[in-house]
Amino acid sequence: MYPKSERVAIIDIGSNSVRLVIYDVLGASTLPTFNEKVMAGLGEGLMKTGALSPTGRESALGALGRYRAILKALNLRNYTAVATAAVREASDGPDFIKRANRVLGRPVRVLSGRDEARLSALGVEAGFHEPKGIMGDLGGSSLEFQRIGTGKAMGESLMLGPLSLAEHAQDPREIRKRVKAAFKGSKVLPGAQGRFFAVGGAWRSLARLNMQIEAYPLHVLQGFQMTEGQVARAAKLCVDSLSNSSARAMLEKVDRRRAKYLPIAAIILEEILNFGQLEGVTISSGGLREGVLRDLTGTALTDPLLDGVIAFGRLDHNQIAFGQALHEFIAPAFAPEPDLFGSPAADARIEKAACMMADSAGRFHPDHRALLAYEQALRAPYAGVSHAERAMIAFAVGCRYEKDFKRPTAYLSLTSDEQTDRARQIGSAMRLGAVFSGRSGPILKRAALVRSGENLELRVLKVDAPMVSDTVIRRLSQTANQLRLTPKVVAD
Repeated sequence: MYPKSERVAIIDIGSNSVRLVIYDVLGASTLPTFNEKVMAGLGEGLMKTGALSPTGRESALGALGRYRAILKALNLRNYTAVATAAVREASDGPDFIKRANRVLGRPVRVLSGRDEARLSALGVEAGFHEPKGIMGDLGGSSLEFQRIGTGKAMGESLMLGPLSLAEHAQDPREIRKRVKAAFKGSKVLPGAQGRFFAVGGAWRSLARLNMQIEAYPLHVLQGFQMTEGQVARAAKLCVDSLSNSSARAMLEKVDRRRAKYLPIAAIILEEILNFGQLEGVTISSGGLREGVLRDLTGTALTDPLLDGVIAFGRLDHNQIAFGQALHEFIAPAFAPEPDLFGSPAADARIEKAACMMADSAGRFHPDHRALLAYEQALRAPYAGVSHAERAMIAFAVGCRYEKDFKRPTAYLSLTSDEQTDRARQIGSAMRLGAVFSGRSGPILKRAALVRSGENLELRVLKVDAPMVSDTVIRRLSQTANQLRLTPKVVAD
């Protein structure tokens, strides 16, 4: 069944930026198709004056006027606007909201701290497969925590953020002191287990800095992971930038607008890991806006990975039917193989995602099809996967289009030897299924690829025996060789 599709826009009036994002929503997939921000700086000076920045107010209102015009021109009426900590805490927040309502032509919802934590956590949960740990959303003025995936959800909002701590920006010791003091009163951090899911532009910039430090090849932020040691090295560079021009230049190369706030963001992240017993940091591209989106449209119960593959590949009904049948066809061949991602079910969803992309590159030029299919699968904006899972899907898809496909050398380290071998096997099995069936789901459903002792059997109906061409037999042999089995055709 094809997932429900709709187009929705979210306007996020934050302490630092005002952003409009338009999404194509398909089931559990939220694919951003338009993303524009204005660095208004509404929260600058808030801790000193108690009021919004005057220039920030005008900049934000100007952005809202522009966004309204864009949405009207696109005839997109399904949208909502939310405001967060700066507007919530400022003495002139209510007056700003009145003006914002008039400019936008509809009410802006001012979120409470608990709402902000809950919605950000919902956005994280929508982008990962069964996440467990703590979500932390670092905005301009505030930091929201909420536990996810572990019993009753606990959430809170602390007035900790780059703009809130900006007056101490040149004194790392004072920043650490204030952060530690705030964390002592936290109800969420003590005893927390699992991973820390980091949300917010400053932490995304810190992740890009870490990628540069580590020479990490895959510049995809969603699902990127950092160890405590990597966070500490990045934090040291950020603190050094306060007095070292070369370190400062490195930060500005990563994100010129946020460079001055990265030392604060890095110290906060470092202290979170120091305070808790968390396993490391995972970057989430989704957060508050995606949570608001899910609240608005209804939380989908389907898999964000599989729906994301359908949405990004723009798969039609025939391609979806072929992908589903292809997975049913190849799955029995891999049933006895060791688990790669923790369980048979976890492995199966990666295999299925690869199968759903097995007909995604048919429009590409044959000379470049395998590499383009690989690059597309590696970098596609689907969610619900780690970088290792993403890399394995991509390699399997590359091998589906070319028997001896070789990845660019820079990406070899993204998968283990076992994951690399399995990707080759899956790719080979997909090549077999595609050529046997002519990429037809109904034909493939009448066949099976199964292990029987030391044999890999292609089982077909007698009526389909003419479908077993020399090319099919050759690809069956290639797949059996990958699995260290003997090929056999059985016509019942």
